[in-house]
Amino acid sequence: MTAGTLRLGLGPEMPSVSSVESVTYHAQMQQRNGARELGLIVATLAVVSGFVTDAPLWAATALTVIVAAAGTASLLGELRPWRWPLDRVSLPAMAAFVSVGIACLVDPVPWLAVVFVGSWAVTGWVVSIETAAATVGGEPGSVAPDGTHARPTAARLGAFGLAFLAFAAIGGIVPGGVAGDGQPLTVAAFLATIVLDVAIGGLAGYRIAAVRPHTPGQAAVAFYQYSMVVAPVGVLVRVLALPRLFGPAVLVLATYLVTSLRESDEPVRFNVRLLEETLVLILAGAVVVAIGVVVK
Repeated sequence: MTAGTLRLGLGPEMPSVSSVESVTYHAQMQQRNGARELGLIVATLAVVSGFVTDAPLWAATALTVIVAAAGTASLLGELRPWRWPLDRVSLPAMAAFVSVGIACLVDPVPWLAVVFVGSWAVTGWVVSIETAAATVGGEPGSVAPDGTHARPTAARLGAFGLAFLAFAAIGGIVPGGVAGDGQPLTVAAFLATIVLDVAIGGLAGYRIAAVRPHTPGQAAVAFYQYSMVVAPVGVLVRVLALPRLFGPAVLVLATYLVTSLRESDEPVRFNVRLLEETLVLILAGAVVVAIGVVVK
């Protein structure tokens, strides 16, 4: 019997455990490096955008957001825009928007350097979350077998945190977009802020809902529900002219309330904990509104 016959009888050689772990480790390191590089690009574009205004600023913002989304999709192995995983590119796109908006809000020296470092760190962190492998042997960007996110807690935390920063960053792109900053808010600027509020709230809610197993229809419904709650709250915040960061805080509060109601495992009227939390948050929001009306 020949050696070749013996090899056929034993079957194909299986890779060792150490080789599989080595491949997985290098794949994860490659994704981390890619996330850092993409964060560096977004931070650089954000700093440059801080020196332009009006139409060029809108163009720079759109470019930065597209770069963040395209870079994340590329790290996930999808180059065709119509095939981008929208749930995975939402947070990087929001991080890019936040980077540009905050860069336009602060003074060039020395705070722009702080914005550069912060944008680099936050964008890299978010991209690393969205490109994380779900299992030890999985490919980068894959999801768990049941369809859940690889790092659900980090994704939810990133969604709420970026939503707050994005609501505040609107003021850097739309003149007067931050209530209480003393700038007059024109009709066009008012409409622009509401549209951005809806987009931010919808994307944050969509990302939170998509952490769990979902269908495209369920994700679309989630975007609609969040955006329809955030829209009237955004109008109220601008009409009352709440001081500075009070407006973004109230908008994030509304986003959290929608999340709590959507994710209740039992009927809302029977969920005592949820009702108590909702009541406390509504009272806190009422206090914030009252302070915003009194203190101007």
